[in-house]
Amino acid sequence: MVSEGSSLEADKGGMTDDDRYREIMQSRSDPSTYYALLGMRLEELGEGTSRFAMSVEPRFFNAGGVVHGGVLASIADASAAAALATLVDTEREAIATVEMKINYISPVRAGDIFCEARIIQRGRLVAVGETSVLDAGGRLLAKAMATFLIREKTAKGAGKRDI
Repeated sequence: MVSEGSSLEADKGGMTDDDRYREIMQSRSDPSTYYALLGMRLEELGEGTSRFAMSVEPRFFNAGGVVHGGVLASIADASAAAALATLVDTEREAIATVEMKINYISPVRAGDIFCEARIIQRGRLVAVGETSVLDAGGRLLAKAMATFLIREKTAKGAGKRDI
């Protein structure tokens, strides 16, 4: 895995891995994004893998006094998408989540949560990723599977926010 500040030099799609990973990390660290709204932090990237972290805040609680499932789904989706972004040519391809299934296993009331993702299948048009949402002690909080569409960028659809 690569963490912010690490370097890889393999070439893919005209960019080094270091350049691609830096672009992915920067796009998910922009303070105007949904990631920032929830306080998600992309901590690690590897080929087809990622790890996100975030701190639980009372504003994330549902009426039952635990973290809302949508928060866990958000970090799972973000982590799987970042993992997939390491496997696409960002100059030519864009990705979009088309389906996600999540199982909620344990309630969350405090602390930090982490999401580890890996892409288990990357085809020409479709990719599948799996994630584990964990607490700081490694307890499994949720498990998700996500399906992504991989499409060619068009002149109109081209842009850095497509990754």
